[in-house]
Amino acid sequence: MPRAVESVAFQDYENIELIIVDDGSDSEQLIVINEQLSVNRGVDVKFLRIDHAGKPVAVNRGFKEATGDYLIILDADDLLPANSISIRLKALEADDADLCLGSFLTMYRGRTKGYRGISKISGKKYYALSRALLTRVVSPFHQNAMMFSRQLLNRAGQMDPRMIRGQDKDFALRLLQKSHKTTFVDETVYFYNRYHRPRKVRLYNRFLGTKFLVVIACRYFKGFNRLIYLAWIAFIGSAKMVYDVFGVYKK
Repeated sequence: MPRAVESVAFQDYENIELIIVDDGSDSEQLIVINEQLSVNRGVDVKFLRIDHAGKPVAVNRGFKEATGDYLIILDADDLLPANSISIRLKALEADDADLCLGSFLTMYRGRTKGYRGISKISGKKYYALSRALLTRVVSPFHQNAMMFSRQLLNRAGQMDPRMIRGQDKDFALRLLQKSHKTTFVDETVYFYNRYHRPRKVRLYNRFLGTKFLVVIACRYFKGFNRLIYLAWIAFIGSAKMVYDVFGVYKK
């Protein structure tokens, strides 16, 4: 988390409100974080500690405490490039949009593993984006590469605390669905860090992920389209579980 905080503190956009919601970190890490906050270059920081209840609860608490007109989410493992906020905000204002979606890099042990460019998704409408999010083997865009207005958040609703996995996709689909206008930045706005997990943990997470993708498909699609999505999710989920047994998938 200290590096994540630092990446916010050194943004080239200065009018930033940083809400840190800690839901169970150890005390040693908290000391490091507090030391990092002392060099935040004037960023308005609010630090909250809550009982561990999962990501949706922590994110929703951050939404509640935030006072700004536009919001983003940053996970403790990840980083923002220096222009991440300014470039997304500029795109929103230029296009009079309420949702911005940018490109991102995947990282592993400090090295770049892949670039996910938003321009590679053909037909950037709600249906095309939702289809890509649910059906591609690797996620075509990262939900944290979004920036959205408070008005859009109010229309779409917060993260669903009942979603143990897949909450990011569910939240992103609602933002896309309720957006009056979405704009895109074909430039890296987010660094997503992958890391190794034991096979048992990977398999358990894969099972939960597939289960909640089924929930998402049932929420947003009907009739024949729903059947197609469900069949595809089951196939991809099974294939990934097989890969997790024999491969080296990271998160």
